[in-house]
Amino acid sequence: MSKDSKVLPLSEQIRSMGIGKEKLLTFSVEVNEKAQKYNLSISAAAYHIIEELEKYNRIGDLQNKISSLAMQRYAINQMSAPRNKAITALLKLQACGITDEEILNLYEFLIKTGLENVARIGS
Repeated sequence: MSKDSKVLPLSEQIRSMGIGKEKLLTFSVEVNEKAQKYNLSISAAAYHIIEELEKYNRIGDLQNKISSLAMQRYAINQMSAPRNKAITALLKLQACGITDEEILNLYEFLIKTGLENVARIGS
């Protein structure tokens, strides 16, 4: 009876974590199988299984982080696509011998004529 009274708080803690007898029985079977298969003590087999579960959880966490990083990378690529197109166009113009000053003059001309066209449409 005194042994049971020492286990009772642990049993209540396990139950409060949502671990029922089915899961405990499954764990017990796995521990026994691992102990027999690898000639381990019950406590060593239990320790190995707990380590495997922790490793499995870490892998799941890493997969979630990888997925999140992939989404962030996709968003960055989407945001930088117009800039990449502009840089490519700039390099093509420079390859044709057009100087930076000529490109800027053309830009200012297009902005000025664009604003004048907008003003004419509004009148």
